[in-house]
Amino acid sequence: MISVPTLDIAPGEDVDPFPHRAGPDLELVAVIVRRAGLDCRTDGGPRGHLRARRTDRGPGSWSVIAGRCPAPTQGALVGPVGGSWTWQLRDTDERRLAALVVLQALRDDPTEPFTHDEATACGLADGLVRSVPGTVDP
Repeated sequence: MISVPTLDIAPGEDVDPFPHRAGPDLELVAVIVRRAGLDCRTDGGPRGHLRARRTDRGPGSWSVIAGRCPAPTQGALVGPVGGSWTWQLRDTDERRLAALVVLQALRDDPTEPFTHDEATACGLADGLVRSVPGTVDP
């Protein structure tokens, strides 16, 4: 016999069948990215953004931006700062998001988004889709 969990919901109670997750823990993503050798900071704003850059090129502008998808979309976004579009990661696994931030930062030209083929070669392409322009404010 299979046991199925049940919810105790009062009649007329308003329940969201798909509760929205807060999104990835960007502080955890930043810790992982820093351990990979990148300079990284989070802004902690309501939408939450993370910025990263390589340290071997000296001080300079941030080259990667990542963050939570705007409501009601769930997941995370990652791409070059000032890019015309970003990648959307449909899940909120902090390790995968950190790996994508590192992948973006380590490109020869980090101002261009990484390709789907590059993400596939790194085992990071599952649930990765191109997002619409203008979804991340640098």
